[in-house]
Amino acid sequence: MKKGFTLIELLIVIVIIAVVTVGATISFSNVNRDTAKENLKDNYVAIQRAASMYIDLNDSWLTQFANRREIFVRLSELKNTNYISKELMDPVKNEEIPSNYTVKLYIASQNGAKEKEYVDSCIVDITVVGDDEIVKCIANSNGDACGCCDYETNVINNPSCK
Repeated sequence: MKKGFTLIELLIVIVIIAVVTVGATISFSNVNRDTAKENLKDNYVAIQRAASMYIDLNDSWLTQFANRREIFVRLSELKNTNYISKELMDPVKNEEIPSNYTVKLYIASQNGAKEKEYVDSCIVDITVVGDDEIVKCIANSNGDACGCCDYETNVINNPSCK
């Protein structure tokens, strides 16, 4: 009787190990991507909370907000006044979140009822081209790029819009 394994048995073991390794690598990659997306949503929510706190602590902004029922705060202003980190990163793209993004705080209501009004917010990217403003939704108050301050979003290419 021979001792040891045949070549076929060794190849089968190697193939099984390779399949398990590939599966684990793919699973790990998906977990990392999902974690990065959740961290980005958390960053967007933190930016909006910082903008809300900034408005609350600055009387001139608070008065302007009460009169106009909406106000826009640039991300660069929140960075310059240390309400958020100057190096706030987008973990999905692995780059800094652009300072030209704008937080819009506004009075919203449930079903149009005045007694059910609340302060809502979103992050938008406003680009001025000639006399036109192009507004791109970045994140709603939950951090998703969907249903953003009543601005149109690209539902077809956005998996968070379901």
